[in-house]
Amino acid sequence: MEKIKVMIVGNNDNRIYEIKSLLRNDTLAFIGFSKLDENALEKSISLKPHVMIIQCENDYKAAINLAEKIYIKIPGCAVILLCDSFDVSMIEKVMLAGIRKVLQFPIDTETLAENIELAHYMEKSRMENSDIAASNNMQSRIITVFGAKGGIGRTTLTVNLAVSLAKMGKKVAIIDADLQFGDVNVYFDIDPKDTISELSQGNDAGDIDAIKRMMALHFSGVSIICAPKSPEYAEYVTPKNIETMISTMRPFYDYILIDTAPVFSDITMTAFENSNLILLISVQDISTLRNTKITLNILESLQQKEKTELVINRLTKGLISLKDMQRVLNESVKNTITFDFKTATTAHNKGIPIVLDAPKSEVGKDLKKLANYVVNTIDHRVS
Repeated sequence: MEKIKVMIVGNNDNRIYEIKSLLRNDTLAFIGFSKLDENALEKSISLKPHVMIIQCENDYKAAINLAEKIYIKIPGCAVILLCDSFDVSMIEKVMLAGIRKVLQFPIDTETLAENIELAHYMEKSRMENSDIAASNNMQSRIITVFGAKGGIGRTTLTVNLAVSLAKMGKKVAIIDADLQFGDVNVYFDIDPKDTISELSQGNDAGDIDAIKRMMALHFSGVSIICAPKSPEYAEYVTPKNIETMISTMRPFYDYILIDTAPVFSDITMTAFENSNLILLISVQDISTLRNTKITLNILESLQQKEKTELVINRLTKGLISLKDMQRVLNESVKNTITFDFKTATTAHNKGIPIVLDAPKSEVGKDLKKLANYVVNTIDHRVS
């Protein structure tokens, strides 16, 4: 039977050692302690306790702030507040912070062990029920859109796929992870107040309420985390920020689309690894074809190729046929988007996605077909 891992946090060293000495039950395992300061969260994340005991005297605010962060950052960790005395006016704040138990010192070994076991059981049950509810109610799909070269319509496809999915009644979000020159907001004619850089700087990537506050909402129903307003702000966004955003957003959206820069950066790799599907965009020219072939080889070496689907954009009659591309790439192509420069440019200049501005055009129909393919075929494959 796995032991319950217990961590103690507090600023009174003598009291911490007393609490530690009470953890003599065979079902408990003391794994470490920390001061109640700015390093407590980081240490607790590394230790991953099942139960955290916060030793509290008069520093309720610090204890409650830590408990709130633990509730978000370490799902499954139950927090117990152990105090010399307790102010009943704090009960509501304690409950909102997700604290499972408030105990008063002194306390005996048996009582402490019983409460630790109960808190752990309650939190474990909550997580199991949450997982069941999430699997029943929201099967989030993460789709990364990548192009082996810039200027081949990657963002156009991302935006129109998102809107097409939203028109089907899906809850859809876009993360613009082209951190230096991302322009998803331009395609939606949106001037964002906040961007992914502000979200990352504020350490709010794990707070769904903060994420939603900083998102731009388009009238189509698509929510967007916009790219930084200037390239120099890209450095504030780390792969960990991206991964945390994805994990935090999963329970709240049917589809999360990630638009990437055409480079194999740490950010792009994080997007790949967290995705259910990678849409690899290519067009009919020699240099893009070459880069696409290299990309497929890299994805195979990274064990990401199985979830990759090729999409040929701007398909037209030319020297390189679709059959030629499939032969060179040694891949079948199930989705193509017709070349229609006028329709695409007009929609882009208006700041209106093609599937809204010209839904009956050939390119509009192709984009809708792609969305249907994602829902009807790939959705079943990754279930």
